[in-house]
Amino acid sequence: MLISRISNRKLSILCERVGVAFDVGQDPYRIFDREAGDGRTNHGRHMKSVADHVRQGCSLTEAVHLQGNYFPPNFNRLIDVGERSGRLEKVLDRMSTYYKDMADLRDEFINSITWPLIQLFLGLMVISVLIYVPSILSPEQAEVADLLGIGLIGLSGLATFWAWILGIAAVFVALFLLIRNGRLAFLGNLFTRVPVVGRALLAFDEATFIQSLSLAIESGVNASTAVALAFRTSSSAAFKAKAEQAEDAINQGREMHAVLDDTGLFSKDTIEAVQLGEESGRLAETLDKHYRVLQMKVRFAMATFTQIASSAIWIVISALLITIIFRIFTRYVSSVSPDAVQNMFNRGAP
Repeated sequence: MLISRISNRKLSILCERVGVAFDVGQDPYRIFDREAGDGRTNHGRHMKSVADHVRQGCSLTEAVHLQGNYFPPNFNRLIDVGERSGRLEKVLDRMSTYYKDMADLRDEFINSITWPLIQLFLGLMVISVLIYVPSILSPEQAEVADLLGIGLIGLSGLATFWAWILGIAAVFVALFLLIRNGRLAFLGNLFTRVPVVGRALLAFDEATFIQSLSLAIESGVNASTAVALAFRTSSSAAFKAKAEQAEDAINQGREMHAVLDDTGLFSKDTIEAVQLGEESGRLAETLDKHYRVLQMKVRFAMATFTQIASSAIWIVISALLITIIFRIFTRYVSSVSPDAVQNMFNRGAP
């Protein structure tokens, strides 16, 4: 299924409720059985499955992993960290905040892109009017009715036009859902190589890394395992590829900030924050504060994407309007006879 992964907003609420339940000592089976409700929805079925696996003796990590693609990979890994460290309720509380932030950022992006999309829709409606209305005014002259000169006339032409538009929109929606569900990760890796866009995308991965590293260290995981885990929680292949190398380097006695600096993936501010945390002995707390700084970078990255998307839509709208004007003008000129043009010039001559 395309729509299979839990949303960030719903996952944030789930983490909060389950974290509170664990904190007061409730049984894991009862917690997820209650979350399942009647079990008729996709979410309910997955919660029921988690409850059933826990009742059969599986750990929560195993039960979550058996849900396939429903939960994001970093959620699965951090649940494992929480169980192994005995601080699952703390991990769930922090993940609740993290996924809420991600959901808020997504909502901000959607709100900022809504008006340009409305303008694009209005532009498409103008084209629809130019395709359909002239055929009503000149039903006997199909060629004259084709103001745009693209062979789309009347109701059939309108249906063809919107079939193309809806087809293109369906492709974009399918790509979005596939990427959201963890598919087509190679597209994200390609985009990271694009100037400006690539740097903005890396801001998301950097923030995710710092949040995961802070959670892992605070949960009692040793430094090398925490760094490897943080690298693997990223959706970027560039980050994931550094996991084993970074883990080996720290096991050999190198300092964490030096290992991260060697990857070339982190900003100077992040390297300095990690170094400060190591020297002060308060790494988890320092990383947590630095994550809030990185959130500002992520918001700037979202603003960059919004501007790029808005500009692209404006370019499309402008291209449509220019094309329409040019087509109509061309057809008008071609419909005027040479004699009429000559008479018009003769009348204007002294």
